[in-house]
Amino acid sequence: MPVKSLFKWRGWLVSLPVVIAFLCSRGEFEHDTVTWAIGGPVFLAAVAVRIWAQCHLGYRLRAHKVLTVTGPYRHSRNPIYIASTAMIAALVWLIELPWLVAPTVIWCALVYWAVVRYEEKRLLANFGERYRRYTQRVPRWFGWRGAPADDGVRTRRYLGAAFCAEAHCLLFLLLPAVKELLA
Repeated sequence: MPVKSLFKWRGWLVSLPVVIAFLCSRGEFEHDTVTWAIGGPVFLAAVAVRIWAQCHLGYRLRAHKVLTVTGPYRHSRNPIYIASTAMIAALVWLIELPWLVAPTVIWCALVYWAVVRYEEKRLLANFGERYRRYTQRVPRWFGWRGAPADDGVRTRRYLGAAFCAEAHCLLFLLLPAVKELLA
């Protein structure tokens, strides 16, 4: 699959483990209290990070597109992908298949690894030296190196729109319930 297609279909591709988890019942972990005590907070934290990132990114918000270096982008160049991976892994956990969590994280990492390489080339072409300097200050995935100060004004300005843009993620919480009802 060409990298551009991989980029275009990345959301569907990383969702593949959720489909497998929904259809599979082998090795289910039938302890709802533990399942929700661990998976629920991880899922909600991941959605919160996606909302925070959206406030700064402006993707899907009709905000003026600029090189985003504030909010979670001060610590990682890809906070939405990290949050999406955590959200998908938590969902697989909530669907009661803990054995599928590690393969899910590996799968998401592989898909996003290829996607990020494609995006970085586009960002370098669009923002040039400013993006190159940003990549030297902020790690691709994790870290707390020195980065620009946060812009709280942007967070407050776009919080409602960012929540609306990410609210669909909360619907994924219906999948574990639907699977239980169908079992």
